[in-house]
Amino acid sequence: MTNRNEHVPAIERFIWTIKVRVQAIANQLPFRTYPHRLIVEMVYNFMLWINCFPHKDGIHDIMSP
Repeated sequence: MTNRNEHVPAIERFIWTIKVRVQAIANQLPFRTYPHRLIVEMVYNFMLWINCFPHKDGIHDIMSP
């Protein structure tokens, strides 16, 4: 539980990871501007792949979230 205006480093690091990975995907595409739906799908694609593999410190060794 956190108070108002208090930072949670683990969550902020995860959001930063999402942003960096989506920017990496966007840099490989041949477009100058991106439609909103494309950005949504890039985030969805990244989250799909990040959730496919179990975390090394997760609850279960084999099953992913």
